[in-house]
Amino acid sequence: MVPDSRAARLISSFPITTENYPKAVEQLKLRFGREDLLVQIYVRDLLSLVLKNATTGKNAPDLATLYDMLETKLRALESLERTKEKFADFLKPLVESCLPENVLRAWERSRISESTEDATSQRSLEKLMCFLRHEVESEEIIRLAREGFGKDRGSGAIRKDCQKSVHKDEPTAATLISSTTGAKLNCIFCDRPHLSQDC
Repeated sequence: MVPDSRAARLISSFPITTENYPKAVEQLKLRFGREDLLVQIYVRDLLSLVLKNATTGKNAPDLATLYDMLETKLRALESLERTKEKFADFLKPLVESCLPENVLRAWERSRISESTEDATSQRSLEKLMCFLRHEVESEEIIRLAREGFGKDRGSGAIRKDCQKSVHKDEPTAATLISSTTGAKLNCIFCDRPHLSQDC
C-alpha cells in the first residue's frame, strides 16, 4: 500500500487478525476494483488523447509514445473483458481520432490499397494497431538511417575531404552555374551565400 493513500487508510481500519484478511480484501475489491469505473477511466484517457490531438497539433507526442499509450489503454480494457472484437466499433474511431493527420492519411491509403473483399476486416481495430506498430518500426529505422553512427560523426570528415578535393582553380558545377547566371549560390555545406569551394 502507498502510505497515507485511501487504500492504506481503509486497510488500517481493520484490526490485524487472520479473520479480517478476507474482509479487507473484499473491501478493497468493493472500493477500488469496480470494473465499470475502471472502464470509464480508460475510455476517458482515450478521450483525453483525442482532445490533446485536436488542440495541440504539432506539440502532440511522437508516434512511438502515442502508440505505447494507446496499446496500454486497449490492453487494460481487454483485461477487463472489453475485448477488441466486441468493442472495436466503439474504440476504433477513438483511436483514429488520436492520430496525427499525416498518419491518419497513411492509414486510409493503406486501407484503400488493400485488395480484401471484406470491408469490415479492412477497418478493424486490430489492423489499425498493427498498422501503427509498423509505422513506429518504420520511423525507428528511418531515424537510425538519418543519424547513422552518431549525430555529428562523419559529417565533419566528409566536409574536410570535400574541401581537400576541390582546388581553387578547379571548376565545379556550382561555379559553372553561378558564372553563367551571375547569381551567387548558397554553399552546400553551410548554406551561406558563397561558393562551396570557398567554405
